[in-house]
Amino acid sequence: MAIADVRELRRAFDAAHSSGDFSLALHEIHEAWPLFVDTSGASLRLMLDSTPHDLWHSDPWLITCYAASFRSADAASRTAALPYFEAALALLTPETPAFVRATVYVRYATALRSLGRLNDAFAAIATASLIAESQDVIPLARRIPLTAEIALQRGAVSLHAGDFDRAKIDLRLASSLAETSLSVANQLEVFGCLALIQLLLGDFEHALNYVARAESTGASPALRGSHFNAPALITDLVVRIYQRGSDGLTPLVTIVREATADSDWEPLGLYAHAFVELFDAHPHEGLEHLRQAQLALDGWQPSGFVASEIRGLRTAACAQLGDSGAAWDALDGFTPTQHHTVCPARLVAHLRFVTGDARGALDAIRECELLGDAHSSRNLTDVYLLKGAAHLALGSQDQSDVAFDRALRLAARNRMHSPFRLVPSEAVQDMLTRAASRSQDADVRALITRLDGLTVLLPARDSHTLSDRERAIARELVRGRNSAEIAETLFISVNTVKSHLKSIYRKLGVTSRVEAIHKSRELGLQVDITLD
Repeated sequence: MAIADVRELRRAFDAAHSSGDFSLALHEIHEAWPLFVDTSGASLRLMLDSTPHDLWHSDPWLITCYAASFRSADAASRTAALPYFEAALALLTPETPAFVRATVYVRYATALRSLGRLNDAFAAIATASLIAESQDVIPLARRIPLTAEIALQRGAVSLHAGDFDRAKIDLRLASSLAETSLSVANQLEVFGCLALIQLLLGDFEHALNYVARAESTGASPALRGSHFNAPALITDLVVRIYQRGSDGLTPLVTIVREATADSDWEPLGLYAHAFVELFDAHPHEGLEHLRQAQLALDGWQPSGFVASEIRGLRTAACAQLGDSGAAWDALDGFTPTQHHTVCPARLVAHLRFVTGDARGALDAIRECELLGDAHSSRNLTDVYLLKGAAHLALGSQDQSDVAFDRALRLAARNRMHSPFRLVPSEAVQDMLTRAASRSQDADVRALITRLDGLTVLLPARDSHTLSDRERAIARELVRGRNSAEIAETLFISVNTVKSHLKSIYRKLGVTSRVEAIHKSRELGLQVDITLD
């Protein structure tokens, strides 16, 4: 008879153990541990520790149980498992049953993934898959759960690495087998990973549907607050920010931080916290969380999509602070993720627009428009909003109306208003007024009503305040250095220097270096113009 829960396993184990029949006690664990290791790892480890080690230290199956227990919801650790996995791997032979060999490798891959060793995790999963697909006979009762677990882990690693298309294929396979072949803990992760992918691609409805599927698994409160449920919790948090703003999110932020701590989801959890801070108009706090997120990614190979998300949000935070120079620095050499889930072109367009370069903003987003539906609609909303604002600034009202209507339709589909807080209010209000006078679908009209009077998260455009980097460049200008010399001195690119210069000239209302020097003196800006 199959053991129903870990308490029943404990009773059977204790009965065998008290009679001195350690072989029977270990047999009980041998048969049942895959069902309980994700939720009761600490308990399994205590049981194994209470038996003579020489009875199971030569068994790769039980050593794998011990190793896997460290990732349990009740005993998370990202490093303690590795020596035990290495011991289990060393014991494998061609005569070891195929399902055992494959399970050792896929569980090992999970441990490697938790450390950000994505390339090594891919290699371990590939080995597990080859074993599972070999001519060795694996009983059907073992094969199907093994297939589901391999698909889950390969999908999760692909997601971290930023290959969302590959991740979707594997995770959908895992989800189709989840309810019959995966533990509740792994069901949470499957549905959460799929939710996160849909969020990144800009399909909030399907993202929330997967969050709901995670909630319907019947997981315990402890499991729902664990790293297994982290991707679903992160998705829920970020969608709420997009749709409702940051009000009332403190409890969920706390849950996300606790669920992601000491797991491979920690960098993304910190990113989500930073996202909240930005929409709470706390960019300095947001930058600190991004710094922590970057530290949490230290040693990841590859760093994956989260590194790009961090960099993109850092750019937005710098723009919110009015430090366009630092924002340009963050964008230097930035390449887009798959489907432009992180879109440097959109960020470039935003910076160009808010610094007065509407034509440059239009040039920046041409690549995004060419991608069409292959572009994440989450960021495509921003693209068309900026296109509308840029055309309006250039006096092309008809083109502005077309672009803005598309931005409204995309935003209404996901019920989000956050992008409209990152464009100067005068542009948004003008476009809203015009849009309200045109025939619109009911959901678009409802969005227009919600957007009326929305608080903008940008500094005043007429500020004369120079950032630290801009001041450094101003000093070099006064010393007579050209753009190439400044770039070499400050260890930045020439293009970055030119971008900073545009910002300096715009802030000071000048068009040349000489004028900039005179204006800085006139305004009493703290630009040190003394030669070393």
